[in-house]
Amino acid sequence: MPGDHGPELSDDPLTAADGLGRATQPPPPEPDVSRSPTPQWRGWLVPVGAVAAAILALGAQDFATDQPPPPEPAPAAVRVIVPAGRVELIVRDGDLVEASGSVEDGELCAPGPVGSDTCPFGIRVPGVKPTGGATLRGRWHQGWLSDIQRMPYAPTSAGTLADFDLPDTPPCPAPAGGWRDGEDRSDDQVHEYLHAHPDQFAAPFATHVGNARILVVEVVSGDVDQARAALTAIYTDNLCVVAAPGGHSIAAENRLQATTGEAVGALMDEDLGIYTASSEDGKLRVNMVQLTQPLYDRFAAIGLDHLILDPWIRPAGP
Repeated sequence: MPGDHGPELSDDPLTAADGLGRATQPPPPEPDVSRSPTPQWRGWLVPVGAVAAAILALGAQDFATDQPPPPEPAPAAVRVIVPAGRVELIVRDGDLVEASGSVEDGELCAPGPVGSDTCPFGIRVPGVKPTGGATLRGRWHQGWLSDIQRMPYAPTSAGTLADFDLPDTPPCPAPAGGWRDGEDRSDDQVHEYLHAHPDQFAAPFATHVGNARILVVEVVSGDVDQARAALTAIYTDNLCVVAAPGGHSIAAENRLQATTGEAVGALMDEDLGIYTASSEDGKLRVNMVQLTQPLYDRFAAIGLDHLILDPWIRPAGP
């Protein structure tokens, strides 16, 4: 089985593609894999609940901007892996696993948010020198890897900070005179109106055409023409109002955050290696270092139907 035998591990990241081997150093003392993140990230779950206000303030930008620097060498392609399930993602002692990230001071760093500590979530990888990007396969133990095998560097989408899937252009045709150039962000009146009718609207977002910023409002229930008329009466800047029947409403998001969000936030406070949680399609995507059986049981108690479990350390494929 790959990872059980091989030549000495290459410390040179440029030879990562063919330098397969095993780390032979003895295991270090068990580290704390969930070294406390900075306070602003521990509360990252909270602004997700106020997604409408945050998107209005940020336009089409992502919420999470403090991400680790681009790894070196850059991969030719990124393998997109969507969590296929839950139970099969559980990692147990001795399992063959794989993960990608930067290596700092003998630690492989998870792609979580960083602050003053550039590697707040990581695992010990004896014998691997610092590098901007590495894909490692090895035997999982609590907080470290043995039998380490360096693979061709190929980071995946698994365990990365969530991106908001917003369209590059508005889903509305331009008005007769075209979109007006400008970055006017005085959206307070729209924000107040939407939150006064939370069952009717989804959280708004902004997109751009050239220098023009367009505010997009999705109507998830009710008459879209009536909603457009009401909004254009109070908002004179670029506005796109479209029907999105059955979409995730502001009211539904508020309920999600008040129930599942609160429960996940409590787990984050326990330093269990969970580094972000973000709303996605009416569920919470939870990013964590690894999914253990005890942590899985905690999520099951919250309700798996409302969660997307997205661990960084994953059972290795064939």
